[in-house]
Amino acid sequence: MTQYTDRVEKQRTKQAAEKWGKRVKYIHANNGVIETAFNNGDIKYETRQKTGKYKTHWHRENKESLIRRWQVALVDMISGVKE
Repeated sequence: MTQYTDRVEKQRTKQAAEKWGKRVKYIHANNGVIETAFNNGDIKYETRQKTGKYKTHWHRENKESLIRRWQVALVDMISGVKE
């Protein structure tokens, strides 16, 4: 049964990184543009139109380094708690 332990742990890490990546890093509003950045590097731009509706534009970041970003953030959180 332990032959799949590495695969299971790798999948858990991937799922945790994806969940963390969907969380909002910051929101910035300026001159009618709302910029929402996510932990995975994606940025969502919403521009208010004259009709009152919002036009949405996405800047997608490469997903290859998502697990690495999550691991760095995790280490930063842990080291911040110990200080």
